[in-house]
Amino acid sequence: MPPQPRRVAAARRKEMYPPRVPSADGTQTGRWNDPARTLAAALRYAGTGARSTRELHAFLARRGVAPGTARRILAECRVHGLLDDRACARLWAGHWARQGYAGATIRLKLAAKGLEGPVIAPLIESMTRASDDEARARLVAAQRSRIGRAGLIRRLAARGYESDVIERVVSES
Repeated sequence: MPPQPRRVAAARRKEMYPPRVPSADGTQTGRWNDPARTLAAALRYAGTGARSTRELHAFLARRGVAPGTARRILAECRVHGLLDDRACARLWAGHWARQGYAGATIRLKLAAKGLEGPVIAPLIESMTRASDDEARARLVAAQRSRIGRAGLIRRLAARGYESDVIERVVSES
């Protein structure tokens, strides 16, 4: 009787991806020590969306990639144009602004992704001006559908707007 397809696939996976075993120096052996495979995996990960340098570094660290190898891979991803913290911050800040989030919340979300510091500070300031908060809050209020006054207040508060902005927007709508 020939082997079942699942068994064949499992056997092939074991051949292609040897188990990760800690070595004497604490790094893992196996597929993540193969530079070509590690680079290919990092390029796939970085190519799936806007990723910050910190996110890609964390991805590699979770897989036990040696620090020197991780630095080389980060440099290679920058060469391919897959890592650009400014562009990543601009994309995410624009997305969250269109979703109706307050400037302070956008700043916090960018910091959680590792997008902070003097390099992107001017961009963050231009994208998250307090004067734009009220306009974004009005946009959220205009998009509401049958949620009522209390629902609008909750929605604006959940998106990080200050109470005075919420009061003005709710009183106008």
